Amino acid sequence: MIQKNKNMEDRKTFIFWSNMLCLLHSSFLRNLGYSQNVILVAETDLSEEGINQYCFHVPDYGNVKTIVAPNDKQIDELLNKKNAIHIFWGVQSFKMPDKVFRLAVSRKLFIGIFSEPYNWLGLKGKWRWIKYLIFRIRYGKYIRFILTTGERGRWCFESAGFKRNIIYDWGYFTETPDISIQQKQDNDIRLLFIGQICERKNILSLVSICKELNVIDNLQIVGSGHLEKDLLQAINNTKCKYLGKVPNQNISKIIVDSDVLILPSIHDGWGAVVNEALMCGVPVVVSNRCGASILINDIRGRVFSIEKNNLKDVLQNYITRLPYDINKREKIRDWAMQSITGQVVSQYFVKIMEHVLHNSLPKPVAPWLHN
Repeated sequence: MIQKNKNMEDRKTFIFWSNMLCLLHSSFLRNLGYSQNVILVAETDLSEEGINQYCFHVPDYGNVKTIVAPNDKQIDELLNKKNAIHIFWGVQSFKMPDKVFRLAVSRKLFIGIFSEPYNWLGLKGKWRWIKYLIFRIRYGKYIRFILTTGERGRWCFESAGFKRNIIYDWGYFTETPDISIQQKQDNDIRLLFIGQICERKNILSLVSICKELNVIDNLQIVGSGHLEKDLLQAINNTKCKYLGKVPNQNISKIIVDSDVLILPSIHDGWGAVVNEALMCGVPVVVSNRCGASILINDIRGRVFSIEKNNLKDVLQNYITRLPYDINKREKIRDWAMQSITGQVVSQYFVKIMEHVLHNSLPKPVAPWLHN
């Protein structure tokens, strides 16, 4: 549990503005709410996309006060709240957070934002950079801190002219699984993909590579999406297991029974399934265009390059090191428990706020970057 820092101004209230209630925020906010005043304001409880893609249920936020679909009076009351720090998810992307952000700017309130990196690829990527540049010119002087994901997140904001000292490493953080790691009884290598069945997640390319490496029968796929028919055709006449959409509460059991998670996304702001795998002691092979690739080192897996198109070579080399014994898997899990749990990142957030409010402490380093 977080101990309230004596240096932090008394009774600050943290008001988070988001497009929806989300399981990827709950562990962090619930732990923060144990010692801080926290309010979460959401445009909706769960989006249809969130239900279909992640099988999410309404999360447990503990002591955090939640307000869904606030009316104008409620918004005004929250913006008038004394000693409040307002953190916005989804500025420029979602109606309610964007609207309230602009109101907060007009009132010169204490503002921070959370943002994934934009998709910087191609001509559209250049236009998105211009959009960020205009955003910085218009609103940059009102933003006190930015929480962003992965190395590309930092780059997106720095390249648009935001000052480096207000940019802090952040991510998405999953609930801690209540599951134990068991010693494997065989040497079969079990490969796992979890995610949307779509072009961005690069699933069909992964299937093709697994066929070339003659490990397609070892692959298990979890998820749903508009490329489902193409996927089923691609794995026809193989022993590849396609489980479709699986309830979130069952995901940890599938992960812990695997030897490696593969996330080959062409672009991913973070990739929270990487967190889940590491918490289960499972290494990850992930693309360099996923924000969560910042969590991976030689012990915890491999990062391959989309630009070099080297997933095949990286995967072929890495699976020769598998399966990991129980000691290696416990080492991965122990690192995750010390680096990416809701409790740990809540403590990190408090340090960020101390630095933002007083600028008297060294700029905090994200716990997942310590080792």
